[in-house]
Amino acid sequence: MVQSFLPACMRIRHYVLDWLSSTEGSGRKLPSSREIAARFNVSQPTVVKALQELIREGFLINLPRVGIFSNPDRVGSRKKLWGIVLGDGRWSYLTGEAVMVIFRMTENLMRRDSRYRLKVITMGETMDEEEGWPELSMLSGIFWWIPEDEMLPAIGKLAKTVPVVVVGKQCDEVPCFCRDYNEENYRIASRMLADGCRRLVLVKPDMEVEAAIAGVERACREANADFPEGCVLGNDSASLRDLERMVGLGMTPDGIIFNVPPQEYIPMLNENPAFADAVFYCDAAHITGEWKFRGYTGGVDYDGIAPFLADCLEHPHDKKCMKQIVPFHLEHV
Repeated sequence: MVQSFLPACMRIRHYVLDWLSSTEGSGRKLPSSREIAARFNVSQPTVVKALQELIREGFLINLPRVGIFSNPDRVGSRKKLWGIVLGDGRWSYLTGEAVMVIFRMTENLMRRDSRYRLKVITMGETMDEEEGWPELSMLSGIFWWIPEDEMLPAIGKLAKTVPVVVVGKQCDEVPCFCRDYNEENYRIASRMLADGCRRLVLVKPDMEVEAAIAGVERACREANADFPEGCVLGNDSASLRDLERMVGLGMTPDGIIFNVPPQEYIPMLNENPAFADAVFYCDAAHITGEWKFRGYTGGVDYDGIAPFLADCLEHPHDKKCMKQIVPFHLEHV
């Protein structure tokens, strides 16, 4: 069953335009309206309506009793079409980190060949419980930013027909670039403890939670510092109340590690004098001018991995395209 969030005509239009991009300018015959109707589980009149629009726009040429063909003059020579998918494919927003890695990777690809094209994929046009995403198989390669866990098996199947690179999530069946929250938080917490902090709090990430906690625990053990279970918070209103209770009980943390954007916490940290001497860690991409920040910043070196991401899409069978831990840097502010 196709998981559709777009009208049928729009899904067919996306499919045909992607197919056209794969023709590299040659006049190729389009699959029949019956085949397309079966693929999308729609009526043939619906397919005909979508194709007629593309014929009027000049993308397709209708030769009576012969078939419908791509129009080389309209399509041009698009050597490769790269797809970009964000999360579950229905995101309508971007984090600073996502913008950074997508820009660096796509910039690297576009500089390699001026004929390359990019398409942001909306999964409403593609998902099928049995086949995965059959329409994506005509793309030259797909860059996937932090897919949902339940999507990973289908991504593995898709990777058998089209190169896929996953960033921000571990995936055993495709090249993936992910963060090592255990090692990152160990380095961050060790630096804070060395600076004199003794009561740390972790605002945990949305994924790899156990690894993130383990990194802070390891650093605290080595420094003979306590890190009780209550010092792990989330990015929600309940956690904000927990932090307020810590302050009220005279247990204000002197070091807070943010593995998520800290916007919900900023008003409290700015306004409560109990945090005047606290030290923070936050990814540089999430620090804004509204925060009276002091402590450590860091993040992933996307400039460094962007060429490697592009290589994995262009040369998917290269043995070096395996699971990679993205490099992490830590700086004092």
